[in-house]
Amino acid sequence: MAEFKVHQVRFFEYTPHAIHCLAYDENKKRIALSRSNGSIEIWSIPDNWFLQKVIPSCEGRSVEALVWSAGRLFSAGLQGEIIEYDLMKLCPKQSVPSYSGAVWCLTVNTSGTLLAAGTEDGCVALFDIISDSLQYSKSFDRIDSRILCIAWNDTEDRIVTGGMENIRVWSVESGHAIQRLTVGRIDPRKETIIWCVAVTKDMTIISGDSRGKTSFWNGKMGTKIKSFQSHQADVLTLCINKDGDSVFCSGIDSSLVQFEYIKTKDDSDWKTWVNSKMRLQNPHTHDVRALVHTGEFLVSGGVDCNLIYLPFKGKIDGKYKKVPAIPQNVVHIAAADASVLLQYSNYLELWKLGSTNKTSNRNGDILPLTTNPIKLLQLKSRDAETIVCSALSTCGKWIAYSDLYSVRLYHVTLEESDTINVSLHRVRYQHPDVLPAHRLVFNNDSTKLISAANNGTVQVISVDKIQPSLICTMQPSTESEPNECIHLLAINNDGTRVAAADHQRNVYVYDLDAKKYLCKLPNYHVQPTALSFLPDTTILTVAYCDRKVLEYDYEKRQYTDWCKEHIAQFPHDWIHRQNKLLNLFNNHSNQNQFIVHDDQQLAILDKSKPFLSKTKSSPKTKTKQSKVNRAIHICNKYKYLVHVGSLRDGSLVVTEVTPMALLDSLPPTLRQKKFGT
Repeated sequence: MAEFKVHQVRFFEYTPHAIHCLAYDENKKRIALSRSNGSIEIWSIPDNWFLQKVIPSCEGRSVEALVWSAGRLFSAGLQGEIIEYDLMKLCPKQSVPSYSGAVWCLTVNTSGTLLAAGTEDGCVALFDIISDSLQYSKSFDRIDSRILCIAWNDTEDRIVTGGMENIRVWSVESGHAIQRLTVGRIDPRKETIIWCVAVTKDMTIISGDSRGKTSFWNGKMGTKIKSFQSHQADVLTLCINKDGDSVFCSGIDSSLVQFEYIKTKDDSDWKTWVNSKMRLQNPHTHDVRALVHTGEFLVSGGVDCNLIYLPFKGKIDGKYKKVPAIPQNVVHIAAADASVLLQYSNYLELWKLGSTNKTSNRNGDILPLTTNPIKLLQLKSRDAETIVCSALSTCGKWIAYSDLYSVRLYHVTLEESDTINVSLHRVRYQHPDVLPAHRLVFNNDSTKLISAANNGTVQVISVDKIQPSLICTMQPSTESEPNECIHLLAINNDGTRVAAADHQRNVYVYDLDAKKYLCKLPNYHVQPTALSFLPDTTILTVAYCDRKVLEYDYEKRQYTDWCKEHIAQFPHDWIHRQNKLLNLFNNHSNQNQFIVHDDQQLAILDKSKPFLSKTKSSPKTKTKQSKVNRAIHICNKYKYLVHVGSLRDGSLVVTEVTPMALLDSLPPTLRQKKFGT
């Protein structure tokens, strides 16, 4: 196990954002979720719940509803528009006004030809989405209150809406309401709000309201079947499984309740809805705003910002798993200058790290600082545009960032005397063919900026104070699949090779000297999460969603001997963790060691030592000798890890956001009476 000096960075003031809504794409098995800042995240379930893409927020855009249709993603919100997104460029593709004010809810018919929106003005608006179109079709009769929730039945001839005091059933053909289901009040002076509705195949309507009740209605006859006081406060969300015999609901009190459609105790064929009393430890600490059933998982999200999924196939099939809201690719380190760049939503901060001249012979000692960390500058984006990605050069003198429209380059001058004077110069000239980027990285001598452009190509830009220029644009060979969104970039030590990974699980290597595509790594069954070149070699190291680390020699076009020998020997406890490896780099003092980390663990992978057995071992059976010889050394001291990098002197820079800091940024929870209080 190696020893390091560690700079522990806790001045990254990250504020998490609540989850507003969820949508499930059954074709590609992915989840789209929106957050309170207007951003949209896409999570891939086959890749072990990997955060695949992030569509940045736009000024003034809110996302109150999301829906998938044939691989297309639509959203709506308070701005009163229906928006379709370009999943390659990660930005809006087209939009259409609702003509009825803000949109609170969306639904798509079974055949995927029409989209229905519930609006602030009390209208149901239909939109045609055939053949990549998005066109307004018609509106139903206007009612005197807003429509907050909406659902479409399987036969596509009825739409159910909910709002203030009542539920309406609409004829799609005529646009008229054919049923009006009225709910009661607890307080005569306070209206009951219907927050969520769903429809089963037999036209049973399920609703959740502000009284904390979950009700079942006969949608054909307009009568109530049953009502349950399922929650202590508002029921904000519910969902139905694919078979239509299980309903899950949750809300402000964050408890999760299941209802099942089962036969009665007598021998008749008559069925009824019953509370299944599903026992589940409460995973959320705050309001649950969205639920979705994927067939294999029950997925939830809410105000506590965490995405939680529970394996559920008719019954509980394991413990829930939580994906904390930790940002990625927002911290960059200047290894030669001991400075760090922190990326926020619409500004950047450049910090000079503290230093010490003290030493200690004991592991874990906190050394007193000779100089404290200093914030050198704050760089705000143009017109408060959302920053998509950023980069800091190794020397700390160049900063680059990209928004949705352009890449911007800045030069930093630092003058140190009695005080530190910082000046920032914007390099205004930009080549017109330089596209907005998804990822940016400087080479080691700070002469080139490598950009993963939003069209799936790799662009190389010369770095100059007066006249930077576009050197070349590289893309995979023409025989390959169409370009996909690049989410990882890495450059080798001498700046001659660049590696890029996209969301089709492809990893490409480019030759910067020849300005062309060099090779592609063999396909792997899950997506890569981190890339790194082994210094002074022709080896590229790749970490994947299954937490395996593979080495590939791009000159010999084959995996290394170590990789071939050990790919099947990673320990059970290692590969079955849900947390993805976020970063990967080589130990300066030992070429046989990799430093890797996820959001909760920092680990050293030593290639010179054997792995433990693949079988899961008990702590009682682990001998002292096995602990010494194992290849993976784990440190659980930090939580949550945002980024870990290294400086030229071999010391580590660990950026973390503590669980207490995340909790302090959340609003108060519902006050509940508990035993003994």
